[in-house]
Amino acid sequence: MTDVRLEPMTEDQYQPWRAEAEVHYADSLVGSGQSAEAAASTAADTYAQLLPSEQATPGHHFWYAYDGERRVGFLWVKVTRETAFVYNVAVEQDVRRQGYGRAIMLAAESWCHANGLTRIGLHVFAHNAGARALYEQLGFHETGRNLAKEL
Repeated sequence: MTDVRLEPMTEDQYQPWRAEAEVHYADSLVGSGQSAEAAASTAADTYAQLLPSEQATPGHHFWYAYDGERRVGFLWVKVTRETAFVYNVAVEQDVRRQGYGRAIMLAAESWCHANGLTRIGLHVFAHNAGARALYEQLGFHETGRNLAKEL
């Protein structure tokens, strides 16, 4: 079993992560059918709304995940009352399919337990079959469904 250590992002780490995460979110929106222009605009608006005070926005937690000294991914969670919501989790491109996604999510669960949280949720894009399969293996279940039709 792969284990990871979560370390809070420093201020210096946050800004480059933030820019890259917004681009990645826009790419996911394109994968869901939005035009590149609309996706970039939606991503910028979403991040501005979710993080009005950037890293200092109350309730939001940002970590990099490490295996020893090697950074293997990141995690962004928002806590509201007794619930954590995973806004973003990813594994570095060159170490995917090695158990790090599972390890990061299990580390998130451990952090939630240690902080008295009783529920963890997330959103996964329908086109991300690998992530959906992982979350189901970890015991997540579907609680809603968005549908769209191109006109």
